[in-house]
Amino acid sequence: MTNVEAEWARMILEQVVGLDTHVEHMQRTPERFVQMLREMTTPIPFNFTTFPAMSRDMIVIKQIPVVSLCAHHVVPYRGVAFVGYIPKALIVGLSKIPRLVRNCAAKLSVQEELTTDIADQLEKRLETDDVAVVMECEHLCMTIRGVQAPGTTTYTAVMRGVFGLHERTAKDEFLRAIGR
Repeated sequence: MTNVEAEWARMILEQVVGLDTHVEHMQRTPERFVQMLREMTTPIPFNFTTFPAMSRDMIVIKQIPVVSLCAHHVVPYRGVAFVGYIPKALIVGLSKIPRLVRNCAAKLSVQEELTTDIADQLEKRLETDDVAVVMECEHLCMTIRGVQAPGTTTYTAVMRGVFGLHERTAKDEFLRAIGR
């Protein structure tokens, strides 16, 4: 942590929040605060390993944990993502989907844009138009402050290719697969 970061964090915590950073167990709080922001906004590099697709059957990964920081309030929101795709030429190692979701969420974001970002990344990396991403999250900016409505969740969905065609069954199949 740089001196500027430490001073900025100390100033915010002391002058805005009223924290006494001279108390022994609070002295490292500015450092911890900056480290928390870094951890929540830094993607972890990984290799998006793909393989040739042997079929064109739907693949669904459910209940992927999501944590991001609200771009409007810098307060966490958390929930789950459900991702589905139909391969054209490529499939991806299953563990790579949760890694991709985590990395897309490692920034200040709004859920609507995060859902779209995940779909964009999958479409590009897997070279398929048939992508579905659904997220359901609780926004702490809405549940612990502001309106204070604990348990309220926000649902966002991006449906592309066959998932977006209402006359086809892929969208219904995907939504049934995730229990929606």
